[in-house]
Amino acid sequence: MARNYPNDFARGYEYARRRYGELAACFGRAVLLDLAAALARTDGGNAELARGMAAGFAEQAGANRAPVARRP
Repeated sequence: MARNYPNDFARGYEYARRRYGELAACFGRAVLLDLAAALARTDGGNAELARGMAAGFAEQAGANRAPVARRP
């Protein structure tokens, strides 16, 4: 069953999360952030879709981050 998305941004965000969610663990945080930055600079007809994908990749990069050790 096809999902009905409110806009292209939401469609791109979900696509990046679902399609590349498991693969994101294989890439470093810097690579995901570079990809997100490149997609965010997209203009033209697919800009909103690309920005949604950029947000999805940026979120995965944040989730991919190693926890910071706290000092007592």
